[in-house]
Amino acid sequence: MLIGIDIIDIDRIRKSVERTPRFLHRVFTPQEIDYCMKKTNPYPSLAVRFAAKEAVRKLDPVFSSGIKYHEVEIVIKQDGRPELCLYGKAEEKGRQAGINGLAVSLSHANEQAVAAVVASKG
Repeated sequence: MLIGIDIIDIDRIRKSVERTPRFLHRVFTPQEIDYCMKKTNPYPSLAVRFAAKEAVRKLDPVFSSGIKYHEVEIVIKQDGRPELCLYGKAEEKGRQAGINGLAVSLSHANEQAVAAVVASKG
């Protein structure tokens, strides 16, 4: 079993978006942006998605380089649970490394957001 985890200050994401608006489109998919921007305060939701993308990079060395942020996406399922989707190089590298059964857990409080990604290998 593999585990990747990341924690981030929500204010760091807010400042990045305000300072460099293209950051939003460079890091998040259109679906993620649409979902988060419907919230009164989008920054906790954006931060937790950023943490999930970083947690994937920490999951296994195969993900540590050569993948783009857009190749990792958090989708909210009908029942409200988050689902982690991999695309492009991220999906290809994961398949080649024998990584399967990805699961994600997301949480945020007033100041920080955390994401954990768990996968099996083999």
